[in-house]
Amino acid sequence: MMNTRLKLSSLWLSLWIMVAQQQQVQSFSAINQDGVIINRQTALKYIVASPIIWSQASQIAQAKVSIKPDAAFQSLIAARQELNTASTQYLSTKDYEGLKDYLSDPSLNINNYEENAGVLLASKQLDAESKKEIGTIRRYGVGADVIIMFGSVKSELEEEEANFGTISKSLKRCMDALDEVIAICKSNGF
Repeated sequence: MMNTRLKLSSLWLSLWIMVAQQQQVQSFSAINQDGVIINRQTALKYIVASPIIWSQASQIAQAKVSIKPDAAFQSLIAARQELNTASTQYLSTKDYEGLKDYLSDPSLNINNYEENAGVLLASKQLDAESKKEIGTIRRYGVGADVIIMFGSVKSELEEEEANFGTISKSLKRCMDALDEVIAICKSNGF
């Protein structure tokens, strides 16, 4: 199956290039890598049919379950609690390995911050100014601070000699930024 798809894609690409190069000429012929003569009409048929062939050959993607804005907001609240737990339970005792294990759990809400923030930013419940204030990693705002500071905490924990000061500051800044995101959402009725 994969070999057929590769042949189709290389055939499609070579046909596309031939058609693009010869677009002014009404009739042309070419020989593909298998020695088959292809004329302009056949090339156009392949080009038109190739997306259909690929869609039939590929697996159908499973649709993601949509997250509701209220559930995304509740996830941010839970993420804030998780950061508080990380601070009080692990950081205060300088248990770096415990903190590293705790934050690496993929089921933690803070590890899904970007997805939940994306749902909130896409919702109609936030006004344009609030969306701008929160921002994303691509468009700077307090939401980007959450992502950057959380990444800083996780990155520092990966170091052989973890710096307590850096971890502490980054975690505090992450919690502060998340508090701002939550406050902006609350001011919009969440």
